[in-house]
Amino acid sequence: MRILPFAGLALSGLLLSHTAHAACDTVLSPQVRSIESAGNYCLAANRSAPIEVRSDNVEIDCRGRTLSRPLDPSGSGTGVLLRGNNLTVRNCRFEGWQFSVLAEQFLNVQILNNTFIPEGPAITVYGGDRPEGDGLRVIGNRVLFYGSQNGAEQAIGVWHSPRAVLTNNVVAGFMGRAALQLDRSPDAQLTGNQLLDLNEGGSVGVDLIFSPRARLVHNTVMLRRGVNAHGLSGASEATCIENILINAVHSGLEGCVVKRYNVEQINNGD
Repeated sequence: MRILPFAGLALSGLLLSHTAHAACDTVLSPQVRSIESAGNYCLAANRSAPIEVRSDNVEIDCRGRTLSRPLDPSGSGTGVLLRGNNLTVRNCRFEGWQFSVLAEQFLNVQILNNTFIPEGPAITVYGGDRPEGDGLRVIGNRVLFYGSQNGAEQAIGVWHSPRAVLTNNVVAGFMGRAALQLDRSPDAQLTGNQLLDLNEGGSVGVDLIFSPRARLVHNTVMLRRGVNAHGLSGASEATCIENILINAVHSGLEGCVVKRYNVEQINNGD
């Protein structure tokens, strides 16, 4: 197929991102599950216990280590719970969580350069409906659903968080309904995201539910085949520039008031 070289190139860099380590004030020991004081925390080893952040001004840098869900499923199904202001989670690898990162009751949260092998939504955010925005930044994350045993409605879902910024994220192999979903989150900026190898039977690349005025630039949506899927759904007063939609039978671009240089391609060849 003509699209395979493109997909292979896009996927080849999934696990090759490098980010300089920030200063680490405290190495988080395996038995600590709750962070209640400000500071920069890091991991020195893999762990199979959740982390709850209930303080302001906290950064967690996993430094490439893995947070895996415990074999005993009776415990928490959330890998990292974020509640507070000025919080960052970076350079983590999440495996097997029902909710890998969950943010709520927050102001200024950054979710940066993480890898997710989830058993449910990778990133779930409930904002505060602030018209000026909650300061949400979701950047450079990789979400891989290959081999997942459980489904998910969204790979990345944002509710009630105006002016969210989602940049350079990759979602691959998703079999659920919407790779990126924004619900009641107007004025979002989506730039350079790659949503690849999605379910052709009815998936949506980007689902905008009561989320007008989104700005979508340089995003790629690729379904496995052109059957009955949407590249974009629910767009209202959106700006759509130089997006690539492959095998999206319903592009959804009619909801864009500004449309320039978008590419639509159906390729069902073997």
